[in-house]
Amino acid sequence: MDFRQIEAYIKVVELASFSKAADELHISQPSISTYITSLEKELNIILINRSTKVLSTTLAGERFLEKAKEMMALKGETIETLKNLSGDISGDIRILASSVPALYILPHILAEFHKLYPQISFTMNQADTSDVVLGIAAHRADIGFAGSILGDKKCDFYEFADEKLVFIAPNDGAYSGKKKYTLEELLYANSFIAREYGSGTRIQYEKYFMENGITLDKIKTCGVMDSTHSIITAVMNGLGISMVSELAVRHIFKQQLLIPIRLKSKPPVRKIYTVLNKNIVHSHLIELFMEYANTRCPAAMT
Repeated sequence: MDFRQIEAYIKVVELASFSKAADELHISQPSISTYITSLEKELNIILINRSTKVLSTTLAGERFLEKAKEMMALKGETIETLKNLSGDISGDIRILASSVPALYILPHILAEFHKLYPQISFTMNQADTSDVVLGIAAHRADIGFAGSILGDKKCDFYEFADEKLVFIAPNDGAYSGKKKYTLEELLYANSFIAREYGSGTRIQYEKYFMENGITLDKIKTCGVMDSTHSIITAVMNGLGISMVSELAVRHIFKQQLLIPIRLKSKPPVRKIYTVLNKNIVHSHLIELFMEYANTRCPAAMT
């Protein structure tokens, strides 16, 4: 058994495709098939069902998958430990982040960090909060940034930044920028555009709504969208109102393309969290980046 076999198996299962795994690993599909077949022969067990249209693992394959990920994580930890001893400041940091940190917080921090440490590169993917946590738990990234604490025992959460949530409306005269509205006025009588389930923003604003006496089933929802940008564009085009990160719309307010809706109740502030897998030893690169990011978080977030 070698790491090429294990890496190939993990990719085939994650992508549910031999051809996609081959593309991801930049090798031929026959090579992928050879790796998996030789691994099954060595283990003397079938790992992947090949008789169905949709690729799936056998029970043994499912159990082996977790062990395979642990072995790959251990390999990475070993390499990083040796790098630590040599003082090597190079490598790639894999980041999984929800939309607000991915779009409005991290790009500036990554750019400044890279100027200091040009030998460190980044691979950043965007996902909703629940997928960020699941991804960190499954070793699919080294560090995550999410908008809520979710109950995964494999992850630790550290406060990273605060951000304000704000109601937004089209600047068409339907809403006054001076008047203060109740949540009932906004949510029960107007079209509301919601974020998708699993979004940290949605988790936080629904908690805020319920704490202020709103019945979620009574909200007049006109649509559900999976990105802050889509919601902003939909509001600008008159689909409805919504609640988003103030960071995402600050420049749009200045252009007067949208207006903030003032509330009679105190508007919500939510936290952005750094997410780490608690079951692995984190590299010196992760520690270096965390220390830098915590000191460079935008002042406007506080």
